[in-house]
Amino acid sequence: MIRPILAAPALGLLAACSSSGTSPVVTAIKGVILSSTAEQPEAPSVGGKVTREKIEEFGLALIRGRIEGEDLTNLLTGTAVNDQYVTYISSFRQNITMLGGLVTGTRGMGGDLLAVRNDANDPIAYITPTDDWPVTLTRDYRFPGVGPSGDTLSVTCSLTTSAATVITIVEVTYEVTPFTESCEGYGVEFTNTYFTETDTGQIWQSLQWIGEKVGYVNIDVLEPYSLE
Repeated sequence: MIRPILAAPALGLLAACSSSGTSPVVTAIKGVILSSTAEQPEAPSVGGKVTREKIEEFGLALIRGRIEGEDLTNLLTGTAVNDQYVTYISSFRQNITMLGGLVTGTRGMGGDLLAVRNDANDPIAYITPTDDWPVTLTRDYRFPGVGPSGDTLSVTCSLTTSAATVITIVEVTYEVTPFTESCEGYGVEFTNTYFTETDTGQIWQSLQWIGEKVGYVNIDVLEPYSLE
């Protein structure tokens, strides 16, 4: 079942948990976006191991993520929507904003990603059947810097695919196609990886670059966001 976003009183019913599981991409994040003026509600924890039953009981859009190289695993719940952008927040009030499967902003992670400009045919940002994914695309990553507009890094990315495989995320198994995205430009090079549901283009796991200060974040989609 696809879930809506979190209602404010329910924020944080699922909190941090230790990393584990069979996923090829290690799960969870140490970050996400709250305005300094936003109300910060309490975040009670259900505690214990995260199970599919608990996810279904929670009934809301949910991801988990981890900064690569760190042990802390966080659950993040959808709390706000701006057009097609969904912001998820952890029990530590760190947050991440996503457009489809693409990370477009982070806060509270030691090095903010302010925004990402993507192409209209970007299959990471907009769910696209895998047969229709382009070979190349471009993006602009904006970070804090001198002046109000900050520093922007423009990159060109090349997409390649590997043989289909299966992954398991909290008791649910998906048939996926791994896509590798090699990006470079403005003196930076990085590689993103996406585990994409074959045919539909739904991204269930990913490893994404969010800047030179932080590096990469691993993300599992436990329950995707939907307007329904």
